Amino acid sequence: MIVEEEKRSNGGYEIIEGCTVVSEANYTGDTELVIGHNPKAPNPYVCWYCKGGDNYFWGYYCNELSAAREKLNERYQTESRMPYNNPPAPKQRNDDNR
Repeated sequence: MIVEEEKRSNGGYEIIEGCTVVSEANYTGDTELVIGHNPKAPNPYVCWYCKGGDNYFWGYYCNELSAAREKLNERYQTESRMPYNNPPAPKQRNDDNR
C-alpha cells in the first residue's frame, strides 16, 4: 500500500524539501527547516524555519533552488551547534567519597 504524504504549502509556496533538527537533549524534532517553491513568485524559492508543521518564519527568499539548499544547510549546521540542541556533558565523578 502506498501512502502519499499530504502536501504542505505556505503563502503560495509548496513545501518541496525539508529536514528536522533533533535536539539531543530531549529527542524532539521541534525545529524543522523547509524549502518552498512558487514558480509565479518574484523569488520562486524560500527557506523557512517551521515549528509545529504550520508556523513558518524567518524566510530567506531566492531565485535558485541551489541557493535555498545552501541556506537550509547553513541553518541546519547553525541549529545543530546551538546549546539548546546539545545536552551538557556529564560531570565527572571523583572516586573520592567525600
